[in-house]
Amino acid sequence: MKRATQEKPVRRIRPILHALLLAGLICIIATPELLSEEKPGKDAPEMREYSARAEITLGDDRRVTGKSKFTAPESFIFQHSREGVLYEKTVQARDVRALHFEKWEPVKVGENKQGDVYRFQVSSFRIELKDGYKMQVNNGLPNFWNSFVLENDNGRVRFFTYWMDLHQTDTGKWYTGMEGPTNGVRSFPHKDVIKSIEFHVD
Repeated sequence: MKRATQEKPVRRIRPILHALLLAGLICIIATPELLSEEKPGKDAPEMREYSARAEITLGDDRRVTGKSKFTAPESFIFQHSREGVLYEKTVQARDVRALHFEKWEPVKVGENKQGDVYRFQVSSFRIELKDGYKMQVNNGLPNFWNSFVLENDNGRVRFFTYWMDLHQTDTGKWYTGMEGPTNGVRSFPHKDVIKSIEFHVD
């Protein structure tokens, strides 16, 4: 994967949350603001943008291909278990071949007159490296992998690894129509959320 320019994360404020819910809760956002630079905090690792040809599989098994981008430190450390032993392994961003997201955990992030707002975020995923090494990570997904930008002949879109949902007070149901309790992990995502992404290097 080659480095590209850094991308500025989209800032969301609370009123936008309601608009997201009404729009289907899963937004694919494309805006020129995303291309501007943002300096890291004093103690934060330097973030860089990487790009490669990729195939994204969504929650309903749709597949989208194109040139994908993600922002991450040059290297990062993950904890993973192998034969009952807990290891810490340093991973280089350029060595990631695929990410498979497997479980999502609901976290309450707000409430309004209609009900409670939850963010369903990845709690378990599998990493595949270019050398064939695979590891299972069960302690959450780093924030820098919350979304991925993809470009192809159709244009430019941003896909997310999480989704927002409203648990409605009057009906006891989710705004998206999905089934499940307000606690416990889910083994399936919203149809517009990334289920896996595979990178292909020329």
